[in-house]
Amino acid sequence: MGQLIARVLGVVSNDIQVSGLASQEFPELRWREAILFYLFGVWSNKQSVMYRPKISFGDITLRLDQGDGEYYAYGEAHEELPTVHPVGERDDHIVVRSWKQNDVEVALARFVKNDRIKWLTLSFRYSGRIVLWKKERRGQYGITATDIPRSWGTRGPEW
Repeated sequence: MGQLIARVLGVVSNDIQVSGLASQEFPELRWREAILFYLFGVWSNKQSVMYRPKISFGDITLRLDQGDGEYYAYGEAHEELPTVHPVGERDDHIVVRSWKQNDVEVALARFVKNDRIKWLTLSFRYSGRIVLWKKERRGQYGITATDIPRSWGTRGPEW
């Protein structure tokens, strides 16, 4: 509901929504808790998360296809990458070139739990990538995407 109000008012929201049987919303300030809530729900096979396993970061959604055990992303990016974005792999940047469930989830957990990791780039089979980064203020994160579909229907990506 908070994201809908923000969209109507023209305000970009970085609130996070974990979907399943019922949606659970987290304000941006609790982004770490939201990601862990999602991961623990998936790992413990909680129906409240696994019914429709997806996590939305503002207008960008990361969704698990349980049949294939793969992730895909869709949505609309509003934020630009900061000019300090790392090029190539460094100690503070995780680059995941696999969309497999285990690879994506382990990378998300490492990103949340390790304060030295400032950047996470996830690439996907069908299209594009998303980049998550930790902002200077502890309660803030950034996210952007390139080449991801606007939405994903029953027949696949919708550009």
